[in-house]
Amino acid sequence: MAARQPEPPGRFSLLSLLAGAQYETGLSKLAADKYGAPELRGQALPHAPLLRDLGLATATGGGNLAATELAAVAAATRPALVLDQLGAERVEVSGAAAIALPRFDGGVGGWIAEGSPAASLSTTVQSATATAHCAAARLGLTRRVRNQGGPDTEAAILAEIARAVSNTIELGFIAGSGSNNEPVGIVNTAGIGTKTFISATPTWAELVDMGEVFCNADGDFTRAAWLLSPTMAAALLLRLIDGNGGELVVTYSEGRHRIAGIPLAVSSNVPSTKVILADFSTVQQVYFGAPQIIDDRFSNGKGIAGASEIIVMNFCDVAVKNPALIVVGSA
Repeated sequence: MAARQPEPPGRFSLLSLLAGAQYETGLSKLAADKYGAPELRGQALPHAPLLRDLGLATATGGGNLAATELAAVAAATRPALVLDQLGAERVEVSGAAAIALPRFDGGVGGWIAEGSPAASLSTTVQSATATAHCAAARLGLTRRVRNQGGPDTEAAILAEIARAVSNTIELGFIAGSGSNNEPVGIVNTAGIGTKTFISATPTWAELVDMGEVFCNADGDFTRAAWLLSPTMAAALLLRLIDGNGGELVVTYSEGRHRIAGIPLAVSSNVPSTKVILADFSTVQQVYFGAPQIIDDRFSNGKGIAGASEIIVMNFCDVAVKNPALIVVGSA
């Protein structure tokens, strides 16, 4: 008789993890043990490296686990940001609280005669250090919501977690001050290009000047993108290239809004007074270990009122390999 294949495990539920269910708790421990964390504060959650490793395993070695809905929890607790959409690199680190990433200040070559030694490059190899900062996103739940369970309730909770987590991390990565436990966001990174606008809404000529700053840093327009706040995007949607009439600053072609043919994206986490033009592949989003979750049912009288709060934490930082390929304009 053929050997009986192991049954695939049940559906992974975030609410079941919080309730202490054996299956979910076991996977949480696996994630914590295998991928570590700069600081263990709560229960570890599934994330991309766990899904990848489970997918590479045989069925008897845990491969069936990857067929469950782990991916939905992973996507909600460490969601894609607007920076991911624009081509920023995502780096997952296990068992560390800091990492040094190489950064190159470009060099030049030269022309040489036959038989002569090649000219040495003047490239300077530096490092950008990424250090774990704890981004904590909070979501309040009532007793009724917790007890309802079911796929619809779970999906609604995961959607709200994704929104809270993405806003928390994205704001830090874009505009973090470097103080109060925040990372240094890309608009505050030393060495970026800048352009000063005469008024709050830039003119066409000022936006073109930003392109010149970008290209003078050896930026490639085919890899560039604009990143604006909703306020700035709305203002530029109404602005004409020429004050006497003609084409608008923001156009639409090939399924994207564009400025000077360069695609743009919008995020409420961009400071409303700033315009960013960048090759976002120079941006590295660094995540340390698995995300974690804390279930707070009792502080500040929650137990009496029946309310509770879940806190999803990601240890992360942002680093820039070539700051000159980020140009920030503002008044």
